[in-house]
Amino acid sequence: MDKILQQFLEVATLQNVSHAAKKLCLSQPTLTHNMKKLEESLDVQLFIRTSNGMKLTEYGEVLLEQTRIMQRIYDNTLTKMEMLKERHERELKIGSGHAWWYLFLRDMIDTYRHLHPAANIHIDIGNHLRQMDLLLSGDIDLFIGHEIPGLNKRAGVLFMPLFISRDKVFVREGHPLTMKTCSKDDLQDYPTIEITPDEVRHAHVVEDLQPKKLERTQLHLTEKILYSSNSIVTCVDMACSSNGLLPFPGSMEPYFKSFKLVSLTLTEDYTKGTIGIYLIRERQDDPHIQNVLELIHQSLEKNRHLIF
Repeated sequence: MDKILQQFLEVATLQNVSHAAKKLCLSQPTLTHNMKKLEESLDVQLFIRTSNGMKLTEYGEVLLEQTRIMQRIYDNTLTKMEMLKERHERELKIGSGHAWWYLFLRDMIDTYRHLHPAANIHIDIGNHLRQMDLLLSGDIDLFIGHEIPGLNKRAGVLFMPLFISRDKVFVREGHPLTMKTCSKDDLQDYPTIEITPDEVRHAHVVEDLQPKKLERTQLHLTEKILYSSNSIVTCVDMACSSNGLLPFPGSMEPYFKSFKLVSLTLTEDYTKGTIGIYLIRERQDDPHIQNVLELIHQSLEKNRHLIF
């Protein structure tokens, strides 16, 4: 708001130039001169000067009322601009696999929302190659997922390990394999259900595809019937209504129990891998990124009982 009007507001409210000057950190002569200048510019008398202070004239009362309205509008404008500034500066765009969202990321997002209520938040759930593509294109700030074997070393990304995840194989209650201890060979005759499988259009983020091809060969996925979807709900429905096998991080067992899916007893881990955070290397010291990383680690520690 205009500086002279702000000074007028203080004088009119306190009805004393000396007190107003002290509050405004101005000299009394300067403030007196400014009030006279304001009267001259409006061509009206705003104050009646008495030995006891300053009393408002009829014109002064009108100006005081309107100045208070202007002050409220000005303050509201500053508040809205600060909220808009925070909305953009604190905007969070983060990716995750289904399991990590359920186990600890949603808790972290709740904390972030309370800390930054004006900030925009976008969450992408899905395949780690797709999310790497989004990270490299700037559509997300970071993502949580499996370490990607054969990743292009020139991609300019940093991987920050968090923990080791071991997959189990989930099936419907009463599945033929639930009555025995199974080897991987026992799984060959049943369809495998894949949640968010790799897509060819995202293969460009991987420099060496051999590690991924070798893993799929060892699991006999190249010769099996495959059911797949980018929706965990759809995959759960398929597991409940078929003899399909649903490999997924073992930490999700309590979640799958609510759908009456049980894990098979295996002679060895189905697969295991390192889960971590991927981000652009040059952004690792960004205060916004550092804040998000700290909240992720806090949420991870809080939810250790779910993950381990």
